[in-house]
Amino acid sequence: MPMVQQETDKGNGDQMEFMKNLTLVSVALRSLVTTGLLLGGLGVGLVAGGISRAEAAADGEKALWVGGAGGLMVPNKSGTTARTMLGITAGAKIGTELGLGAYYFTSQKDEGGVVGKFDNDYYGVEGTYHFEGEAKGAYFGVRLGITKMDFGATPNQVSASPFHAGFIAGYNHWVTDFLSVGGDIGFYSVSKGEATSQATGTTVTVDSYSALNFLATLKLWL
Repeated sequence: MPMVQQETDKGNGDQMEFMKNLTLVSVALRSLVTTGLLLGGLGVGLVAGGISRAEAAADGEKALWVGGAGGLMVPNKSGTTARTMLGITAGAKIGTELGLGAYYFTSQKDEGGVVGKFDNDYYGVEGTYHFEGEAKGAYFGVRLGITKMDFGATPNQVSASPFHAGFIAGYNHWVTDFLSVGGDIGFYSVSKGEATSQATGTTVTVDSYSALNFLATLKLWL
């Protein structure tokens, strides 16, 4: 009987180790795909932006941008509260109205209680429409990417990387020919996903949630 018990325990241990490794591989592949999308989207944007920049130069306009953002994020998830959000964006206008770029935002806070920390990193690609004429400076767009989540109370903290989709609307006010200040409002829907325990490697299901952000922006135009 002891021999049978040992074999059973060994089999369960091997199975848990296999599932842990499978989860780690899945997370790594998802991160690799996302990184490829980010680099590909930014690369296409920069190439298109290079062409657009040459075309816009004759009109005295800038086609490439890189900037920072900061403000408030409000997650619609039980046990969480409003917190700060910081990030960076970069991209290029394709022609005079369309834009393509990439973004990274981070928001971290320890909520205490049973929720514990609830840290989020959002990164992905975006497509935008920029108004011309009397509404010049206004824009709206969509964002698609991955949400890197670390949450839970010690020692039961878990990590997950679900997909998200979002909508943004904002305004750029040019202070000079190459510098703008403004703001944008964003809505994100984060999908349900699987989380991996940082302590045991076991997998649990993470419910979907949504979030709003209100950010001030500063952009350098090239």
